[in-house]
Parts: sequence; C-alpha cells; structure tokens
Amino acid sequence: LKADKLNLNPMIRYYFKIAWRNLIRQKLFSLINIFGLASGMTVCILALTNIKGTYDYDTFHPDAERSYRVITNLNFKDGRHMLAASSPLPLGDYIKSNYKTTIDYCTRVYFSYDEITANNKNLYAKEAYVDADFYKIFGFKLLTGTPATAPQTAVLTSETAERFFGNKNPIGQTISIPKSGIYVVTGILAKPEYPSHLKFDLLASMPVSSVGKHFSNWTDEAAAYTYVQLGKNVEPSVLHQILNDATKEANRLIRPAANKNYVFEAQALTKISPAMRPIYNIADEPTFSNLIAFASIGMFILLLAFFNYINLTLARSLDRAREVGIRKVAGALKHHLLLQFLAESVLISLIAFGLAQLQLKLISTLPVVQNLTGSVLHDTTLWICLILFTIFTGLIAGWIPAQVLSSFQPVRVLKGRFNATLFGGAGLRKTLTVIQFAASLIAIVSLLVFYKQSEYMATADYGFNRERILNIRLQANTYERTATALAATSGVEQASATSAMFGYSGGDNKYIKPENSNDSLSADYFSVTPSFIDNMGITFISGQNLPASSPQSATPYVVINEEASRQLQFKNPGESVGKLIQVNDSTKYRVSGVVKDFHFASFKRSIKPLMLINNPNEFKILSLKIEKGAEQTIIPRLNLRWKKLYPNQPFEKIWLDDELYQQHLHKSDLMFIGLLTGMALTIACLGLLGMVICTSKNRLKEAGIRRVLGAGAWQIVFVISKEFIVLMFISICIGLPLGFLTGSQFLQQYAYRIPISLEILAGSALALICLGGLTIGWQTYRTALANPVESLRTE
Repeated sequence: LKADKLNLNPMIRYYFKIAWRNLIRQKLFSLINIFGLASGMTVCILALTNIKGTYDYDTFHPDAERSYRVITNLNFKDGRHMLAASSPLPLGDYIKSNYKTTIDYCTRVYFSYDEITANNKNLYAKEAYVDADFYKIFGFKLLTGTPATAPQTAVLTSETAERFFGNKNPIGQTISIPKSGIYVVTGILAKPEYPSHLKFDLLASMPVSSVGKHFSNWTDEAAAYTYVQLGKNVEPSVLHQILNDATKEANRLIRPAANKNYVFEAQALTKISPAMRPIYNIADEPTFSNLIAFASIGMFILLLAFFNYINLTLARSLDRAREVGIRKVAGALKHHLLLQFLAESVLISLIAFGLAQLQLKLISTLPVVQNLTGSVLHDTTLWICLILFTIFTGLIAGWIPAQVLSSFQPVRVLKGRFNATLFGGAGLRKTLTVIQFAASLIAIVSLLVFYKQSEYMATADYGFNRERILNIRLQANTYERTATALAATSGVEQASATSAMFGYSGGDNKYIKPENSNDSLSADYFSVTPSFIDNMGITFISGQNLPASSPQSATPYVVINEEASRQLQFKNPGESVGKLIQVNDSTKYRVSGVVKDFHFASFKRSIKPLMLINNPNEFKILSLKIEKGAEQTIIPRLNLRWKKLYPNQPFEKIWLDDELYQQHLHKSDLMFIGLLTGMALTIACLGLLGMVICTSKNRLKEAGIRRVLGAGAWQIVFVISKEFIVLMFISICIGLPLGFLTGSQFLQQYAYRIPISLEILAGSALALICLGGLTIGWQTYRTALANPVESLRTE
C-alpha cells in the first residue's frame, strides 16, 4: 500500500503521457472530440458564469441577513392573484413611525425616468428617490462626497457624473429634475464590486409626503419598493406580525372603492436574486426560470458532445483492444486501465476548456453574451468552479468508454476473437447517433419557427400607418416649440406627438369604468395629439377625434377602441360616444369617439381596452409624417433646425418602420440562437464523420474485394453508407414531431402567431439530409475510390 502511494504521482504522469501520445497519434478523432466538448463547454461556461453572477447579487450590503424587501400579494375581486415586488409608498412611513423599537432602518425606493438638466446638458437618466436610511441598509459606497440625506440633494453614479460634467467636479453643482425641482450634488458613488437588483443613474433624497398625491396613495402597489432592517436581536417572525398589521391598515384605507386587497410579505434581501416565483414589477433581478432554461441548453449541447466522445471511442475500440490485452498480460489491473482512459478524457476536456475560452472571446461582443456575463466578477471562486466543471466533464464523458475498454478479455483480444458488445453491440452507437441528429433537427425547426415569428411581428400589419413616420425623442415640455420649428421644414406633412409609440409593450396602465359603476377594468393609456391619430391612419367607427384643446374647467375627452367599448358593456360603439367614464376612480372623461381595434402593443398580447387623451405634459415622442419622396433628404434639414433649437443635445431620430423591425427581429438574438443551433449541428456532423471514417476503415478490404469483383464506386458508396442513411431517416421521424411540439410550445407565448407550416418542417429535414449526406458521401466515396491493391496486399 505504501509503495502504491509512493508511485501514485509517477503513475498519474505516466497516464497523462500515454494520453498525450494517443491524442497526437489520432489527430482527427482528437480534434473532433476536443471541438465537440469545447462547443458544449462554451455554452455551459456561459451558464455557470451567469448563475454565479446571479447569486452574487446584493452580497456586498452590510447586515444583509437582517434586511428584507416588502412584497405585495394582490387579490382582485375578479379572482385574479398577483405577486408584486413593489409596495405602496406610504408603507415605509407607516412601518418607521409605528415600530421604531424593532426596526433599525426603513427606506422606500421610488424610481422615475426623466430628462435631467445639468451643466447645460439635457439627458435622460433613471433616478431613485430614497430615504436617508437607504445608505444604512445598502452598501453602495461613495468615491467622494457625502450621502444625499438632506432635502433636495442627490448623489450620482460615476458614469452619470461623467455624462453630465465630464472631468469637472460635480459636487456642489445643481441638477434639475422635472416635477421634483433643483437638487444639489453631494457625492459620487463608486461602482459596486458585485451587481445589485437596484439599478439607477442617481440617488435623490425622497420628497416630503406632501409632494404629489402618490406619496400618500395606498392604492398604487407599483409605486415604490420598501426595505426594512430588523434590530440585531429581533426574530423574523416579528416582521411577519408587523406586516400583518400593515396589511390590515392598508386594506382599511383602500376600501370600499378598490377592486383589490393586499397581503404584505417579507422577502430576505439575500433571496431576491434569482426570483424563484413569478413576480410582477421586479426591479432588475434575474429569474430562476431563465437560469434553468439557459443551463438546460448548455447541458443539452454538452450532452451531444458526450455522445460524440462515447461513439468515437467505442468505434475505435478495435484499435485499443490489443493495447488493453497486452497491458493486462503485462500485469495491469482493471482499475489501472480505467484510470488511464479517464486521464485521457480529462486531458481532452482540459484542452477543450482552453478552446472554449477562445470561443468565448470570439462571441463576447454579442449583446446576449454581454447581458449574461458582462457584470460578473471573474474571481477565484468562479475559476475554481470552472476548473472543477472541466475535470468533471472529462470524467463523465470518459466513464462509459473507460468501463468498456478496461473490461476486454486479453485471451479473446489477442486471439483475434474480439467483439465489443455493449447494450446490444453497435446498438448504443446507433442510438446515440440518432439522438444527436434528432436533437439537431429539433434545434433547426425551433430556430426557423423563432425567425418566422420574429419576421411576422416585424413586418405585420398592425392596423396603423408605419410608413414615412419619423420619430424624434422630445426634450421635456418642448413639444410646441419643437413641433413648430420642425413642421416648417420642407418635406414635413404634419407634426404630432405621443407619450409612447404603438407596437411595443403598450401604454401606461389605468383602471376605467362607466360612470356610476363599481366594476372597473384595466386599459392601456396613451397621451396623443389629435394629429397623431390622423398621421397613424387610425380609423374611427363612431364619433370624432379628440379636440385640439378644451377649457380647463370642462370635462376632458377620451378616444377608446372597440374592445374598451365592449368591455364597458355598451351595446354598440355609437352608444358609448358622449358617455362619461371614470379613470382610476378619480378623473372623469367624456368619450369623443371610438376607433377600430388595432395592435397598439406587442403581438404577445391580445388587443386590450385602449384610451387616448390629449395631455401635452406627457408627450415624449415627436412623430413627423414625411412627404413621399422626401425620405432621403429630410434628415439633414431637420438636423440643422434641431441644432439651432438645442445645440448641446443629440438629434435622436428613427423611422417607425425601422423601429418596429428592429424591435421584433432581434439580430443579436437570432445570431446567438443560430450559433447554438450551428454548434449542435456541427457536433452531430463531426460525430457522424468520425463514425463513417471508422466504418470505412474497418470495411476497406470489403470495398477492395467488391471493386475487384466489378462493383462500381457508387454501389460501394451505397453499401457502406446505407446504415447511416437509415439512421438519419429514423432521426427525421423522431425529430420532426418533437420539433413541431417544441415550436408550438414556444409560440404559445404569443397571442398572434404563425402556423408551423410544412415548408418549415420540410426545409429543416432537407437541411439535415444535405449536411448529413455530404458528411457521409465525402468519406465513403473516398473509400470506394481507394486502390484495392493497397487494401488487399496483406491478404
């Protein structure tokens, strides 16, 4: 035993030396195995890095084990249930004022996205309004300055400070935020070492509750995020009781008008990422379902590489059998041979890991890859995990071949009566080949379905005009000035404005109901000019357009769609014209007209109730309808006028048609999915090539005899390749139905979707046949043309 221990290190070196020589001797098979494992490991490394980054979220905060986010369970009168990460704004004040002895700190975080003015620049930024306790609960550190705890103060992230002030020191400077006022910059935040679910460009002191109705409004559960930190010796059960009391108070205040009630829950700060349950209005934390999905894709591709390794190693078992026989005769035991073959597979895995790192470098610029791994710290923990994963991959890939090869009987091998049997002889290899190509076919069908659905959404008729509409990002409250100047440009037919563009995620959410009714329904809300409705070619089926303006004392007007008219239970669209509807139980609007239903949101959603009003304070996009033929020349002229109006602001513009196309046909996503599909298909084809080479080598003498007896080259090709052709057709019979089911499942998320046509299925099968046929035909044709004299000279 002591001798074995002393000889362990030399033995391991010997195993790796033998493994390296075998790799060099069998260059093609080694390359196939290395490339296959590297492709699978590339996706798995991305998944592991993403998983590690996900669990790194919010690990830098002090006393995180005592900190919690308050989440809201919503129960609606219509039976719907929803879990929200947010909570009403007054909740933080209620907890802090009533439970000072058990709660150390409590803060609210209220997000807003506005155009901010600073240093003669107007730029959009995401601000987070926070209480002074925010800096006690969270570990965001300052590079310089002090926290923004005094009223009307703010701290900037280093990136925001550079955007607005360049190299100038921003501390003591002022920034202007619409609807909030002037803020003095007191500090600059350092970039956190680890990511957080809270993403912002600046932290501003929370306004007092008297500013704006929503700061004292219990009915809006999406208003803010509430965080508390318990005292050092306080049990979490105490927080549960506090939230029970807060639940009762909140439900008392929102009744009887509200169509919902609350149940507040505590979520540990350390458990926020990943989000384990479906949760609405999350901040910026990853979800567990996405982690599982991406990790499954990586394991799927790696599994294909495992199949390759097993297939090729077993196919070459005849070459290795004599080696095993001689070594056993020389005294080697089974576990010695097992260790040797595992060392060989681990060595291949380590080389594949290096190639995977190179592949990651090549795809690192893809937006999908940046989103997955861009913020992850590559620390010692991650590298240890990756190295262990690499060794584990080698051991798993090599286990079955090592078991088979180390079990050969030396007497039978050396007498030439060797026959590798495992799960019915060649049955395992054939099964793995079928699985590889069936999986590749599923990937091809899924990719085509994804592309066709994306193309459909990018080019479909949304029910509104998308041609010759140029969208320009507006500065805050500058619609009249900007529209007047740009509309005077030659080539502009009409100027209009909107709070958000059609064809995306929809508008703001409002609750509407007929006058004197208690049953409200959810509707999408857009603020538009009357000219915008005209420009977009939206059809009225009853009533008329919004008035250009109306006295402030008068009831404002609203345009609704057919679906809103139906759900408000009017008998027909004409009956709804002139009727009053209530919005959020507070404001009354008079219906001026009803428009035909159109897709104002993504095709993921069915058409919902819609309301359009004219509120200039909410306009964010200027939409210009351009004369036909002026599309190529209008941009420089508009740019000149823009520079005169806003010399320090960028001219941000995009054609609506291009915007919709880019929104739905994500080239980066298609590239990444295509890359994954290509990896799977390449692994399968390389594995098939290796199998064909092994089979051709073993049947070289047979091919020579057939040539001598008069068989033609194509006859020999057919004889050698028919086994693989049958396997490919079996793969197609299995892969097409599964691909159809996978594509159908993917399409279920869309309310409006394409059918999976025969063209998609036939095209996928044809692509697989062509690639597999080329792989098989190239090698078998070379075997058929081999000189029979060379193959038969030893007979």
